[in-house]
Formats: sequence, structure tokens, C-alpha cells
Amino acid sequence: MRRAWTRSLIALCAVLAVSVASAAQAAETRVIVLAELDKAPQSETVAALTAELQRDSVGVAVVAPDSATHAALAGADLIVTVGGQAARTTVALEAAVPVLHVLLSRTTLDALGHRPGGASWSAIVLDQPAERQIALIRLALPAHERIATIAGPETPALARALAAAATRSGLDVRSAEAADIPALYPALRSVLEQPAVLVITPDGQVFNSQTVHHVLLTAFRLHSPVLGFSAAYVRAGAVLGLYTTPAQAGREAAAVARRVLAGQPLPAPAAHTEFEVGVNQTVARALGLQLPAEQALTAALRAQEGRTP
Repeated sequence: MRRAWTRSLIALCAVLAVSVASAAQAAETRVIVLAELDKAPQSETVAALTAELQRDSVGVAVVAPDSATHAALAGADLIVTVGGQAARTTVALEAAVPVLHVLLSRTTLDALGHRPGGASWSAIVLDQPAERQIALIRLALPAHERIATIAGPETPALARALAAAATRSGLDVRSAEAADIPALYPALRSVLEQPAVLVITPDGQVFNSQTVHHVLLTAFRLHSPVLGFSAAYVRAGAVLGLYTTPAQAGREAAAVARRVLAGQPLPAPAAHTEFEVGVNQTVARALGLQLPAEQALTAALRAQEGRTP
């Protein structure tokens, strides 16, 4: 807990230092970043974003969502929102400046309700592509021929995409739906009636802090490794994790910002190209599995996508 707090404080100090430096070096603010800096993932994202833009002497201002006004957002060339609250604030204020949303899920993005005909916008969503998740399973767990998914109220499309990608890859699929937490547990037992790789989807209505330990323990008892969508899931007991770190999200946002400031249009909304693989070797060994190291899996998966390991 102390290490996490210290890391957050360091990131916050870096954000403030870079913001001051940017203001001093640039004649005008070109990028406004909306973020809640008291939240560690957001402060780490903003620190990476502003550090990258500082290399180009781009003027950056960091504004808290609850302090944002329409007038305050009007003078920049680009607005970058970090997290769901910042995105909702920008949409509510009907900003007249191009907007890039980062550090949010596809579900949150779809619920924003952008006004037709308004300023251009785009997003880099945290959801990992279904094909990437299945490719990781093939790399890390080649002996497993079955996956299991549970679609909650927020992720039916993602569950369908996972099932389709798995089928194309030659894997069997066990799927179920759960409208709420009480429905989750029988659905879990159903899809894991035979051992499978359980792919957790980022659906806060069924997979959350109330259910995570029960889900992981049930899967373990049923000899089913879990693929989670965050480093926290790996620490909690998922054998595998596939996720984009806050620093990676910040650097990718900076790359898009550079192109926009150079006169290019915003790209279409997409998933992150950068990611990391996490492995819980302790749980893997307890399940009798031998998995490659995290760095090896990350490099192999990036190579499959044509990127430098």
C-alpha cells in the first residue's frame, strides 16, 4: 500500500513539474488534459503523456473535471480526457475542440452519448482485442482446447467477439450469461463443468471486488486457469493477465496528440497497440502448469502482431 501511494505521489509531482515547465516554455496551451490526479492510474497516465509532449515543447494544462468550464476548454487545439469522469464532463460541456478519450472501457465510451455534428472525437479503449486474448491463450496454454466466458450486462458484445475469435482459432467455447451477481455463480459452475480457460471480461456488474475472490477460487478448484484484464487480477490469483499500463496509455495518447497538432485528423476509436502480459507463476505451478516468463510472452505476442518485442 505504501509503495502504491509513493508511486502515485511521484507521478503527481512529475505531472505538476512538467505542467509548469510546459507553461513556461510554450507561448500558449495547445493541449488540455482533464484528469483526477488523486487517482494513481490517472496520475501515472498524465505523467507519461505530459512528459512525452514536453519533449516537443508543447504547452499542456492539466485540469480537474470538477473545475472544467466551457470557456476553459475552448482555447486549446486538443483535449485529452483521462478516465470516465473526465470524458463525461467534456461531453456534457459540449467542448468545441477535438477530443481524445483514454483510460476508459468500450462500455464507458459507448455510454457517453456524443452529440452528432459536434467537435471531432476519438478514443483509445482499454479493452484488449479478442484476437489478442485468444492468441495469448494459444501461446501460454497450448494444451488447453477450451475457453469459458460469462457475458454480463455490460459485455455481451465482447463475450461474442471472444467466442468468435476462439472458434476461428479452433478452440471449443463454453459460454453463459449473468445479469447480476446471484446469477454469476451458477453460470460459473456451468461453463467450468469441464476444465477451461476462464476469460474474465471487464464487466463491473458481475466481475468486481465483491466477486473476484470467489470467481478465482472456484476456477482454481475446478482446475481452470483464469485470464484477467488487469495486473490486479494476476496478483489476486489469475494465472494470466493481459492489459495496457497507465504509462503505456499516456505514451500512446501523446503519439496521437503529436499527429493532431501536426494537422492530421483524429484516428478512429481503437484498442491500445501497447500492452503487457502478467503471469502468476505460483498459481500456475499449483495447477500443474509451466508457463513462459511474462517478458517472453509479451515479446512473442507483440511479434505476432508485427511489433517490436
